[in-house]
Amino acid sequence: MSHRALAQTRAAPAPSPGDATAGTPTAASPPDASGLRAPAFPGWLFGSATVAAVFVLSLAAVALAPEGSTIAVWWPAAGVAVAALLRAPRRWWAVIVPGVVLASALANYTAGRPPAAAVGFGLSNAAEAWLVAWWVCRGVTGRPVLRSLEDLWRLFSGVVLGCSVIAVGGGLTVHLFLDGDFWQTARSLMATHGAAIVVMAPLGMATNGAAFARRRGEAVGQWLITMGVVVLLFSPGQVLPVTFAPMPFLVWGALRLGPRNVCWQLLSVGVIGSVMTVHGNGPFAAVPESQVPDPETTGALVQLFLLAAAIITMPLALAVDQRRTALDRVSASEELFRRSFSESLVGMLVLRLTGSDLRIEQLNGTAAEILGGDAEELVGRSWTALLDTSSSVDEVARSMLAGASSGWREELWLSTPDRRRVQVSLSPLSPGTDVSPEAEGALFTAQMSDVTATYDANSRLRTEMDFTSAVLDTTDCLIIVVGLDGTVVGMNPAAERAARRSDSEVIGKPLWDVLVAPEERTATRQRFADRRALVQPHEGTLMTSAGSRRRVIWTSAYLTDETGTRTHVVMTGIDVTRERTAQRLLSDVVESATATPMIGTDLDGTVTVFNRGAEEMLQYTAEELLGAALPDELLLPEEARARAAELGVEPGVGVLSAAVARTGEPETRDWTFVRQDGTRVLVNLTVSAVQDTFGQRVGYFGVGRDVTEQRRSQRVLVATLAKEREAVDRLRQLDQAKNEFVSTVSHELRTPITSIVGYTEMLQDGVAGELRPEQARLLDVVRRNGERLVTLVEDLLTLSSLESGTFATDLAEVDLRDVACQAYDAVRPLLSQRDLAVTLDVPEDPVVVHGDAGQLERVALNLLSNAVKFTEDGGRVSLSLRRSACDAMLVVRDTGIGIPVEEQPDLFTKFFRSSSAQERAIQGTGLGLSIVQSIVRNHGGDVSVDSAHLAGTAFTVRLPLARGADGTVG
Repeated sequence: MSHRALAQTRAAPAPSPGDATAGTPTAASPPDASGLRAPAFPGWLFGSATVAAVFVLSLAAVALAPEGSTIAVWWPAAGVAVAALLRAPRRWWAVIVPGVVLASALANYTAGRPPAAAVGFGLSNAAEAWLVAWWVCRGVTGRPVLRSLEDLWRLFSGVVLGCSVIAVGGGLTVHLFLDGDFWQTARSLMATHGAAIVVMAPLGMATNGAAFARRRGEAVGQWLITMGVVVLLFSPGQVLPVTFAPMPFLVWGALRLGPRNVCWQLLSVGVIGSVMTVHGNGPFAAVPESQVPDPETTGALVQLFLLAAAIITMPLALAVDQRRTALDRVSASEELFRRSFSESLVGMLVLRLTGSDLRIEQLNGTAAEILGGDAEELVGRSWTALLDTSSSVDEVARSMLAGASSGWREELWLSTPDRRRVQVSLSPLSPGTDVSPEAEGALFTAQMSDVTATYDANSRLRTEMDFTSAVLDTTDCLIIVVGLDGTVVGMNPAAERAARRSDSEVIGKPLWDVLVAPEERTATRQRFADRRALVQPHEGTLMTSAGSRRRVIWTSAYLTDETGTRTHVVMTGIDVTRERTAQRLLSDVVESATATPMIGTDLDGTVTVFNRGAEEMLQYTAEELLGAALPDELLLPEEARARAAELGVEPGVGVLSAAVARTGEPETRDWTFVRQDGTRVLVNLTVSAVQDTFGQRVGYFGVGRDVTEQRRSQRVLVATLAKEREAVDRLRQLDQAKNEFVSTVSHELRTPITSIVGYTEMLQDGVAGELRPEQARLLDVVRRNGERLVTLVEDLLTLSSLESGTFATDLAEVDLRDVACQAYDAVRPLLSQRDLAVTLDVPEDPVVVHGDAGQLERVALNLLSNAVKFTEDGGRVSLSLRRSACDAMLVVRDTGIGIPVEEQPDLFTKFFRSSSAQERAIQGTGLGLSIVQSIVRNHGGDVSVDSAHLAGTAFTVRLPLARGADGTVG
């Protein structure tokens, strides 16, 4: 750094205070992949070298200061410190920055500065170097680069910030501790430090040296000429103001040899110019004393010269390098495009928009082959006409020109004769250019790929996939796809239904964890470990989400890829849960039927079923007979021979199924089986044919039961029934004789009893003379008993006629009101000496039925006289007539002694008398109600009773109403 020197003679040159800054030497190391070089020294060695360089260069700069000047012509220590920080990794800054503080302070102290001033200059130099490096490295990962104008601008702006810091810090240090001028010191420090950093800092950044490597011969010549001109410019005695002389040669290097060459040449010019000027040579040292009042101006001019050279050449070098890089990339892209266009396996076309059409401007061989023509013949033809598409291609192209879309892509058929399927993409040739949508002649690029084979393959694949999907979705077979490690990959709907799980619940999980019963999981893992056993059919248990189980027969097969490598296992299962359940149920039923023998055979007579019931009945074990033929000793020989002769077959146990084999129908008959111990048992055996699922006969099945005791009981029962039948016939004959006797006796008794009653009435009337009271009383008793005998005879005759079917009924329309009234009048004489309330209730309208008036009157009179007879004095008796929609109801109700409920079922039986009547010694024959029921039923009606002991009685007679000619009921 330049600074104000001591105001004393320089016996021994001392470094200017505050100008000793730490710099980092750039050790050479191989470039990495990005072209950057990293220090090859350890961190402590790199930091030590930087501190030493800063110290030495600071002392050297002071030694080279002009005589009598307080400003060094150049201050390279600042540039070295910044270059070292830019080149070093960020983690080393914590060592380098304190080293710069120490080296700069030590150099100033060595030059004779007070300790406070030395420390102030050390801190200012370190802050300057850190701030420039931090500003340049902002947002940069790794070593910063100098390859664009943006990088150069970041460097220049960092230099301005750093020089501002050193100007303020150094000016304050000189003003406070050395009594110097702040502004003059600040201006001097900015010039000397700015030139040094601008020239030397780029050496710590990555720059492009490719141009120098390509033009080594030209580079040597340019270096010799440029350095020669600089040496001549600053040679002794050269006082001409031709400082512009090196500029053309520096520009030559910037244009031809790249940024790295410019950086080294600027450093060389700075060293030569500064050293020669310090020794009083060159145009800047030759300024007359009258024009330059102090030596500081000389140093400032040198630094301005260096800054001007850097500002002119460095941007130019970077701009040329960027342009050269861009041209190289364009050339490479052009060559790549040309080769890609002509040699591409994709059809490439350049199209020009002409009117409403896109015409072929250029195409490669692949495109010509796809379009089915020669490339030269296709040039100039309409590309749009070759496409079979519903899209308006010209509108798509104009929308791209308008910026509405960036491209168009579609898969379509060509309208060429061979009808190829192609995938087409279209885009503007120069996207982003300001082209009007209506502009004619706009260029587009198109790519065409022949996807006919792919389309056909995909179509076939889709068809096969649809077919496979339909088969998998509709089949009842359970299909599970599993990885070789047992992980479930997928299931078809049948498997989902059987497991009651969706495939998403099991995919990615081990088969044995989600679908296999716990007791079978170890065996399933072992089966997957043994790849040969995995494809063997087996029966297993499928666990459902609800915890239920399904029995499944699995068959497995491997899926392989195109190389034949096994990738998955396809497990196909048949749910046999119902079959196994039915089989188990049948087995349990057969085995549990210990009282029912069951025997099954195949068509050859080999025993296939021999249950426990058969074992207990025939005293053979299943182990003895299963798989063997039935022994002939099972059947009674004479019975087997008789049946064989009847059927025309050979004797033996084959006669059991011979009839079924001939007709196909089940046969049930009794057979005498001989047990193993020789005893006999009579078995009722039903033999049926057994068929498979296709209706084919596969065997015979017999179900029997021991009927020995049953047949013995049946024989006894038959004999008993025969005897009972004889007894019944005998009783029927006796009953018929009784009826005939009753009828005969009744007829024979009617005449004499009638004569007795008649003559008794004549005697009572005095025909034979006046009667004494005792005689009249005795005759009255004779008359009443005679009338009772007449009534009894009439009842017997009536009942006999009803039972024999000879009872005559004269049907006519009868008004039941007349029947009720006549019955009421007939019973009134019975009330002369009784205290009873007897009422009659009939409707005003006729109640007409079809019947015999006399018989119906007898019904009403019997019921009414019974009510009077069984009702004690003080009671009530009523006779009422009602009608419903179809029936007439004649109701006789009393408050008499009633009828016990348990005796009412026998109430209409002949000669039945209730216990209540018998207890009270009420006279009667027990025939009246039987006659009433017979007459009512003979008229199509019915009679019912509602009574209880000592609770009165109500008899209801229902008779159908008579219908008139118009269908109405009477």
